[in-house]
Amino acid sequence: MNLIFSSKAPPQSRAALEKLFYFNPRQHRVRAGIINSLEHFGHPRLEESTGGISICVGEHTPQTLFAFDRDKPGGDPVGVVVFMRTSPTDVAIMHLAVHPNYTLKKSRSGAGLGTVLIEKVREIAARIVGVQRIIFFYRQEVVIRL
Repeated sequence: MNLIFSSKAPPQSRAALEKLFYFNPRQHRVRAGIINSLEHFGHPRLEESTGGISICVGEHTPQTLFAFDRDKPGGDPVGVVVFMRTSPTDVAIMHLAVHPNYTLKKSRSGAGLGTVLIEKVREIAARIVGVQRIIFFYRQEVVIRL
């Protein structure tokens, strides 16, 4: 994978992003976690601004990190993670979506894009004063200590 990351996705990627985020064929695997996140934070929606597309969740304006594969034609995102600081010590990963070709079982995945995105959030959280852990709302038993 030849990945780059951005907090925005280009407007022309809206259809691909909707498919990736809302109609991901693997979302049934984390259905209970998705419901948990929806109940806790609210429903995600794509927000378009002059800078591109980001994701808002309920009344929250979380951070969004999109992953793009430079080697993939079209320039659409192949993964996205949505996260925010929920307390002085916690960052919550609210949503995570990965294109099926970039999951652990696919040949192009390397370590798996989901793992890479979680690691990126860990790197960001480690630079925030006071943050001690990351809670992954799709699997609440997964708590990453910093």
